[in-house]
Amino acid sequence: MVTRIPSRSHEEPSIPTRQFPTTDALRRLLIVVGPTAGHVYPALAIAEAYRLATGTSVDVRFAGPVDGPAARLLAGRGLTLEPISASPLVNVGARGKLAALPRVAAGMAQARRLMRAHGTRLVIGLGGYASGAVLLAARALGARVAIHEANVVPGLANRLAAPFVHRVYLGFAAAAVSFPARRRLVTGHPVRADIAALAREPRQAPERGRAARVLVLSSTRGAPFLAMRVPALLAELERRGIAVEALHQSGEVPPDDVAHAYRRAGVKASVASYVDEIAGAYRWADLVIARSGAGTVAEAAVAGVPALFVPLADASDDHQAANAAAVAAAGAGVSVRERDWRGDALAARLTTLLGDAGAWTAASEAARRMAAPDAAARIVADCETLMAGRW
Repeated sequence: MVTRIPSRSHEEPSIPTRQFPTTDALRRLLIVVGPTAGHVYPALAIAEAYRLATGTSVDVRFAGPVDGPAARLLAGRGLTLEPISASPLVNVGARGKLAALPRVAAGMAQARRLMRAHGTRLVIGLGGYASGAVLLAARALGARVAIHEANVVPGLANRLAAPFVHRVYLGFAAAAVSFPARRRLVTGHPVRADIAALAREPRQAPERGRAARVLVLSSTRGAPFLAMRVPALLAELERRGIAVEALHQSGEVPPDDVAHAYRRAGVKASVASYVDEIAGAYRWADLVIARSGAGTVAEAAVAGVPALFVPLADASDDHQAANAAAVAAAGAGVSVRERDWRGDALAARLTTLLGDAGAWTAASEAARRMAAPDAAARIVADCETLMAGRW
């Protein structure tokens, strides 16, 4: 399995690096997001990179289903999510797939109306079950279409959409085998500017005499497992001589419940349902414990923080396990499935990682070798090539 982003294949499109003048025609761009935060943040990164590259000559809209956190996350930044009807196609059975067809048709109609009103010329899909309807509508209207596949194992929506798109951007080179060489481009996973800036900051192993800092990040789903297991794991580290302090993002689990678990374990911890200043949290951390969604994997790599990744047990096509395995194979951290969690064994591995400066530094450097802090800029540059003369 390929675990880092290599130089591009000679068969793949080149990546232009020029800046684009602000006097160019207005770029009308639609980004389609899925139902999780992991879809929204790369969309924001791409929009941010487009504005940096083109100044005010870009009009970015966002579309997707309204049954997740996307609308809230965008609204917090003064942005609007245009609603698109859709239904999941994974783990729903034949009856569920049939029931989804009317909603897909409705989503295509919504997308056509939105794109006509907006004058959309380019659509970028970031996965999720709403993307197919929008991408098909975009092709019918003559717009250029691109998708980004974030994971080692491509998702169903992107696999189905691939024959109809002009470009496939890849977060992991290992996903390339699933897409035609003439359309694919390995860019890495887009991260926001404040995260990308961490790539320029030096990292040092935990200093002797201070507690090791552990950042625990809960995903959109699956927070209870980490809330239940991590306090005891960190208590075991302390019994082995590694003083720790934690910053735990509890997600759907009430922060007071998680804080109580840490107090019972005798571990110093700050707990919040959401960490607003995530770049600062990565800068603070010596170790990340998290689910292995592509966004978290990419952010930890850019920050140069070793990680313990615990794949979400019911992730579609088990894609988080492949992401975590890539990190472990690269030497950038540890991967463990929920069913294989053994506190003593994990504590032994983390004791070596946090207690040996050489081991920590090697893992941090391995993480940085996986990083692609310029992924969003690469996508923008290639989109400009796709759209030459078409805006």
